[in-house]
Amino acid sequence: MRKVLVLLLIMSFSLLSVSFLSAEENLKINEDFSNSIAGFGKNILTKEYKKENTVISPLSIHLALDMLYNGAEGKTEKEMKKTLCYPSNIDKKAISQQSKLIMDNLKSTDSMVLEIANSLWAKKNVKVKKSFINNSKKYFYAEVKNNTNPSLINKWVSNKTHKKINKIVPEDLQIDTALINAIYFNGTWFSKFNKDITRDRYFTTIKGKKIKVPTMYKSETMPYYENDKYQVAKLSYKGNKMSMYVFLPNENSSIDNFVKDFSEDEFLNASKNLKTKKVNLYLPKFKTECSFELTESLKELGMKSAFGTGADFSGVADQLFVSKIIHKTYIDVNESGTEAAAVTAVICELGASPNSFKVKEISMIVDRPFFFVLSDDESNIPVFMGVITEPKY
Repeated sequence: MRKVLVLLLIMSFSLLSVSFLSAEENLKINEDFSNSIAGFGKNILTKEYKKENTVISPLSIHLALDMLYNGAEGKTEKEMKKTLCYPSNIDKKAISQQSKLIMDNLKSTDSMVLEIANSLWAKKNVKVKKSFINNSKKYFYAEVKNNTNPSLINKWVSNKTHKKINKIVPEDLQIDTALINAIYFNGTWFSKFNKDITRDRYFTTIKGKKIKVPTMYKSETMPYYENDKYQVAKLSYKGNKMSMYVFLPNENSSIDNFVKDFSEDEFLNASKNLKTKKVNLYLPKFKTECSFELTESLKELGMKSAFGTGADFSGVADQLFVSKIIHKTYIDVNESGTEAAAVTAVICELGASPNSFKVKEISMIVDRPFFFVLSDDESNIPVFMGVITEPKY
């Protein structure tokens, strides 16, 4: 009888373990969490846009700050939660789980490359909490380095972005702790543009100047939507997992107002209303690199205490505050597809306190400033987004 009871107890514990495991394994990307990345990305883009080519990676910035948020406490935690647009009913563990799910789901396939990497760098004299290190490893797959030499950090960044971004921090920067996220994407269009028919066409810049830019062309059925404010076409990459949405504001409207008024709800509405149409699409080739210091933008969005001696990152280490947050992006859009990279560095210092059918053809001639979102098709998470006011290649 005793043996039977012991066996039953062992079986019960086994079943409990399996149920807990399957509960974590069966988690799905929360739609509200996806929307928080889109909303936060839009807020950052609005702050950083200065009437010139502006490309950011909302996902890169969010993941770097998600990792940091796990060590935030008190007022700093509340400010970060609001700034990052987290759903009100989500706690720290759930945020870490969602970040892990994103990294598990957004990865390379046979037809495209999508690599996301995180790292935690700390000087040997900085006593980073073991729980923070474990969380960073478990949920963010972070590499942990007991060194903050800028040349080593830059070498890591260059390697993770396939040499598209070679430097994220100055060589003479004093760093106590750093959290780094890097993203690299390389996708081929599901239907490529024919290089032989790319021609120079006029493009009217944000300053009203007409310039000639190499413009790609294709005429085929594709997901398309328009309203009284803009046209949008969806261009898929091979594998049908990632897509680029190209938004072209109407001629009588400005790209400035479009960027200001655009929201994650607008993006979701456009993506849900796409219909297969025959479209004559003219799209400029463009290649651009951007660099931002996000400190002031994040302060304006509500994340103030993180940057001063009033910061409370006691869940990371004692007397730690954020000194700067650096974000860099690279993108190349051409006839074959898109190559893009992004890096976000959170630099911390120690301080003194804690359908295919026949339809009417449509023309979409992208000959003026436009907006784009490169996102995951299943979750609608924006990996990259930006404004192109003057295409250069």
